[in-house]
Amino acid sequence: MELKRRDFLSATAAAATLAAAKPLLAQTTPGPAPPAASPPAPVPRPVAPGYQAPTEVKKIEIINVRDLEAAAQKVIPTVGFGYISGSAGEGWTKRENEAAFKRVTIMPHYLTGYGSTDLTASLLGSKLSLPIIVSVMGGHGMAHVTAEAGTAKGAAEAGTLFTTGSQSTLSMEEIAQASPGPKWFQIYLPADRGKARELLERAKAAGYLAIVLTIDGVGGGTAQTEWRNRFRVSLPSGNFSERSPQKRNLGWEDVEFIQMATRLPVLIKGVLSAELAAEAVERGCAGIQVSNHGGRNLDDVPATITVLPRIAEAVGGRIPIIMDGGIRRGQDVFKALALGANAVAVARPVIYGLALGGWMGVQGVLEHLKAELEVTMRHAGARSISEISRRSLTV
Repeated sequence: MELKRRDFLSATAAAATLAAAKPLLAQTTPGPAPPAASPPAPVPRPVAPGYQAPTEVKKIEIINVRDLEAAAQKVIPTVGFGYISGSAGEGWTKRENEAAFKRVTIMPHYLTGYGSTDLTASLLGSKLSLPIIVSVMGGHGMAHVTAEAGTAKGAAEAGTLFTTGSQSTLSMEEIAQASPGPKWFQIYLPADRGKARELLERAKAAGYLAIVLTIDGVGGGTAQTEWRNRFRVSLPSGNFSERSPQKRNLGWEDVEFIQMATRLPVLIKGVLSAELAAEAVERGCAGIQVSNHGGRNLDDVPATITVLPRIAEAVGGRIPIIMDGGIRRGQDVFKALALGANAVAVARPVIYGLALGGWMGVQGVLEHLKAELEVTMRHAGARSISEISRRSLTV
């Protein structure tokens, strides 16, 4: 999700939030009280005056990931939930992201004699326990007091990768310290090249393994839910001490700048056409993320699953393809992999899990999708991720 407003929480407030969240991040079962000499944990600062984000850390029961949105709405304050769940225009693209999956069907394959299923995947050198990563998104601090620290820990516990946003609630360094798992850094490129270089160098120093450039933030978004809720405040920006205008006129020279500044793998996020995907390969991108920003930026653009096959054909296996948008079931993951994705990225379901159970809720969402994917693979006769192909579908 694009963060359209910043400076909602200063870096100092973000640090205080993380410090206060540490006991929550460590929570699994009730333990002994701290020694009397230990100083009390700082009280979390709200992301806005009077804003009270959820604080519980617990395992959550999941029957259907779609159920989490309604449950999260009951615990996230109205303005926060409106931002997280909102979409551009009339919300057609957001709905179509999910609906389009139902027009793709799976052909079972039985009597294979297979006795085990391997869901492990590799993405730009990172070994993952499942082909599902956590996409960049806004609103972590609105969803839970632990913010991105909780989400990153949950992703690591599930054995997968977390994408930190440049306009995150907490600083990239705080998020990196909260989790040992693999992490990428997403950037909305600042117009000031000096500030952009500084941000990229910080990400590399903090141990981020790749840079994800969001390319579809050139015109802002049109989320009507925010207008209806009179969303008038700036969102958190833990990585900036002052306003840093975003570069709107992005070009391939900006991709080259990021490549040269860090020497890290660079992916572009927001690809919806085969032509752009093919050029990304030619321009030396390490990967692409097929994304319409969860339907938040522009309505009436195609669902990502519908454009994925042509993009995969254009890429021809030369670089990894990640796809986001509408992933709600393990069957959705299977369909995306069968149509050419190397992995999928999830956002809203993860942040709803964060709201309901902190890092344990995030872990639960990812493991539920993994379990559903494994069941689907067994029915489809696929022993490993590499055996999932278009032959498993009826399209």
